[in-house]
Amino acid sequence: MKIILLIVAMILIFAFICILFLFIAKGQNNRKTEMDVLSFLKENPSKASLYMIKNGMEKISYNSEVKMPLASTAKVIIAIEFALQVAAKILDERELVPLVELNKFYIPGSDGNAHNNWISSIRSNHKEVRGKITLLDIAHGMLAYSSNANTEFLMAKMGLDKINENIMKLSLSSHDKIFPFSSAGFMSPYIQETENIGFTETIQRISEMSYEEYMKKSIEIHQILNRDQGKECIQKWNTRKNYARKLQVLESCKLPRSTTKEYAYLMKLIHKEELVPPTANSYLKQLIQRQVDDSKLIEFGNKGGSTISVLTEALYCTDLEGNDIQLALFIQDDSGMDHIWLKQKLDLFFYKILTDIEFQEEVSRKLSDNKE
Repeated sequence: MKIILLIVAMILIFAFICILFLFIAKGQNNRKTEMDVLSFLKENPSKASLYMIKNGMEKISYNSEVKMPLASTAKVIIAIEFALQVAAKILDERELVPLVELNKFYIPGSDGNAHNNWISSIRSNHKEVRGKITLLDIAHGMLAYSSNANTEFLMAKMGLDKINENIMKLSLSSHDKIFPFSSAGFMSPYIQETENIGFTETIQRISEMSYEEYMKKSIEIHQILNRDQGKECIQKWNTRKNYARKLQVLESCKLPRSTTKEYAYLMKLIHKEELVPPTANSYLKQLIQRQVDDSKLIEFGNKGGSTISVLTEALYCTDLEGNDIQLALFIQDDSGMDHIWLKQKLDLFFYKILTDIEFQEEVSRKLSDNKE
């Protein structure tokens, strides 16, 4: 009996210490500022990349040509193809699509509630018409809400080949081909089922896959979801084991990659309306541009992305003095030690670097010191 009481007491003490540690860590993270983000960038050159253009000139370049996973920021490439197809009259942005078509690609619990938030928004704004929604609203849901279901629907609608042609047309020499990266979240159960191996063996199998093989199998999964048996497969494959941290980190490493230099360039292309044909620019800006509720900015557009180990952001803005800025920041931290507080504090960093010239200079100086 005494031994049992001792074990219980030890467990309670351990639990108390863990709770106390988490409470202290949360307090420390809450006190972090944009300066802590800058310190992280400077102290972790292998985990971060930043590129900034100001008034057409390079302002900051920090590991800007290192390829890193894009997460949902890759949806910019899909948005570009959408704008081009609408401008060319291949797509009608007013076409009504049944929501059930989007639900084919919806994976519950996989998107931080992004798709459901978008559904709530369109319904509260009375944009749903007899269970249908326009293509333009679907594309907006992909960009503004980062709906993965909408993304995969548009991939199927427009064609991956057409989407990937833009990588070459835009001279993005460091950019990987886009594939259905939401469907790829089922890579582990798909491999287990088709190759008859266990979960542990699957981790090793995925880690050894070439990019081409991983992309090919992601497309196979995407095609399954787009068929009648797709809903059944989602129910079968969408298990707790499929969200194991080790697997999610591995999947993050397998995402399409590019550089901050290329994505700052893409933001400049959108910001300055330089897409060809010119008629595509207005459609693209409708998707990327956000409402500005701040006295220091008159124009702002962005697309971010995140996974369990990746944080990405590409943006542009114009301030009251007429300065144009395009910026991309990528972070990959497989350890996850700094992921939570960085995700909370990046907006502080972006606001400061976009609106405070002295902070811009400090970032430029400190990150240039690292290169030297």
